[in-house]
Amino acid sequence: MERRDGSAHIPDETTLPGQEDSIPALVGFVSAHAWEGGFTDERTREIGCAVEEILHYIVHFACGSGSGEITIQCGFHDTGAIIIDIYDTGVSFNMLVAGVFPEASDFVGPGESISLTKIKKTIKNIEYRRDGKKNRNILTCIIPK
Repeated sequence: MERRDGSAHIPDETTLPGQEDSIPALVGFVSAHAWEGGFTDERTREIGCAVEEILHYIVHFACGSGSGEITIQCGFHDTGAIIIDIYDTGVSFNMLVAGVFPEASDFVGPGESISLTKIKKTIKNIEYRRDGKKNRNILTCIIPK
């Protein structure tokens, strides 16, 4: 993607270790795409906050052992919606159902909880799938302007 001002190209994908200190760079990557895609400053901040929360859950629950990588790909639909694909190579973890089913106790320990309220206010369309062949989690977020 070329920047609004015509300067340097922003890559469509980035990969970093599945660790807390990678989160600011990953959020910055998504925010740059949202802003360059024509989202307002306020909407770009909202998207950044939602992605940051998603990444915290991924790092804590899927990549909790410090191993694994997180890859983010950003693209745009013809309608202008941003499509964010977040891949991680951590353990199988579907944050969309964590806390809903009894199996969630495998991930959420005593005193821990997962709340998607803030995420769902910003991201109306969010889907999870597990790619067993590549052994990774995939979270797809589609956010309209």
